[in-house]
Amino acid sequence: MLFVEYEHENLPSRNLPYAFKSRLIDLASLNDAFKVSIACPEVKTLRQRRRKFYNHIYITDHTQIRNVAMKESCERLNFHWLRYLADGPYTIDPTWQSVLLVDDIVDGKRPLYVNDTLILNFKSTESYDRLMPFIVGSYGRLVLHGQFTWAQVQNLIHKNVKQVRIMNEMEVQQEDYNDVVNFVLSFARGFVYK
Repeated sequence: MLFVEYEHENLPSRNLPYAFKSRLIDLASLNDAFKVSIACPEVKTLRQRRRKFYNHIYITDHTQIRNVAMKESCERLNFHWLRYLADGPYTIDPTWQSVLLVDDIVDGKRPLYVNDTLILNFKSTESYDRLMPFIVGSYGRLVLHGQFTWAQVQNLIHKNVKQVRIMNEMEVQQEDYNDVVNFVLSFARGFVYK
């Protein structure tokens, strides 16, 4: 016996609870969320709450740095085929499509999904603490400018990160020296890891 029976075995979207539709949109991929919003027009407003999706993003806590970075952004360019030529065998030459301020992200209260390149440029370590609840994703390239602690860097590097570039300062406590050296030695384990 079926739990719910409808004609032609189709369940009308208007009969689905709001919480179910909301969770469905939150968990759906971008393409699937678009298709669901076509099939269920009432969920278009739910789609506006979804996290923002970025491939290559530059995030800073300083307005002047943001203005300079916006001038250097490359919006509609596919970087994958040029990446090795631009990077070279030993370093990362990052490119970005979007530039955001930490204050704007925190005020918007919407998570950001970063797919490929995450570039952070912070004048203070407090900006990291304010931003991190909003950053998720499977980014594989990480570039850090400014001030960071070793604990913050460890939190940013996950299993998908293959390339890391740390510019400027990283605060390391004396008791963490061995951890840093062991991490660097274990991280450089293949050709694509930099």
